[in-house]
Amino acid sequence: MKNFNICIICMFAFACQNISAQIKTVKGKDVSSKEMDAFIKKQMDSLQISALSVAVIKDNKIVYSKSTGMMNAQQEPVDKNTLFEAASMTKPIFAYTVLQLVKEGVLNLDTPLYQYYPYPDIAYDDRYKLITAKMVLDHTTGFPNWRENNKLTINFTPGTKFGYSGEGYEYLGLVVEHLTGKKVNELVEKYVLKPMSMKNSSLVYNDYVKQHLADGVKDNNSERARNEPYLKPHPSYSLYTEPKQYAQFVIESLKESYIPGSIFQAMAVPQVEIHEEDMDPNLKISMGLGVYVEQTPYGLKYSHGGSNGNCYNSLFQFYKDSKVGFVYFIAGCKQGELAKRLDQFMVIGK
Repeated sequence: MKNFNICIICMFAFACQNISAQIKTVKGKDVSSKEMDAFIKKQMDSLQISALSVAVIKDNKIVYSKSTGMMNAQQEPVDKNTLFEAASMTKPIFAYTVLQLVKEGVLNLDTPLYQYYPYPDIAYDDRYKLITAKMVLDHTTGFPNWRENNKLTINFTPGTKFGYSGEGYEYLGLVVEHLTGKKVNELVEKYVLKPMSMKNSSLVYNDYVKQHLADGVKDNNSERARNEPYLKPHPSYSLYTEPKQYAQFVIESLKESYIPGSIFQAMAVPQVEIHEEDMDPNLKISMGLGVYVEQTPYGLKYSHGGSNGNCYNSLFQFYKDSKVGFVYFIAGCKQGELAKRLDQFMVIGK
């Protein structure tokens, strides 16, 4: 009986959380909300996703939204207000904030960061004096993603190749806090969250987050658990949000992709080609300033994903020419497969 009641709750949540307008694929096919519902349900089942919230974008507006699954082990259903950890999808929002500060003359993208704020964690290696804000935003600092044994290192000469790094973003966060006298969360709120109506999104844990945050999935199994709360802002991973709010940032980015001199146009300029060992050699992906840029048969695609502990996974992407995109957040461990399937569905409709 308990399982039956849970199924009823899930079905009710699935039916009630959907809002839709005209959904179109990148190739121009019309997709009904029922087809979208069926696709999402199939992915939830086959990929064992505990909680999912998604927003689909077409022509600068949200045309479909769905929130489904369970928030936690107490079987509270996910709803339109449920928050998730955005993980590394925090980075594009921080990059946008940094470029606003560059526009205001607070810092220069090509000035070595140590001139603004010496960094004792890496001062033993003089190569760190080469690192600029641009290198942080396009991941060419030479830093690892995260330090090991509490020691930060430089793995290659800064500026010479791509090497994804959260450490770089954390350093740049210290720099902008020093230059402005404001915390990273205050700056992000000023330049992104408030103007883009992301009113319940936050880089730090608060009472609203506590009440609305979905639990993650612990140790790649069905046990639900949250990460430790982020009591201070981290420009590389601490954003709490939901897809309809994050979609406002994506929509603004899509609009700005057509505006010369805009912040997003600066972000979208390819800085360095990405060639990873486990990457499909047919992919043509570069790193811009806080956003991935991919040349596809359907035109330019911009994206960024995220993955924090306890299987909080997320992704946004949009195709510039067709103005089709999506944002999703999940408590589920099979991020790569979901990203691949949803991208294919949004291109061809199946």
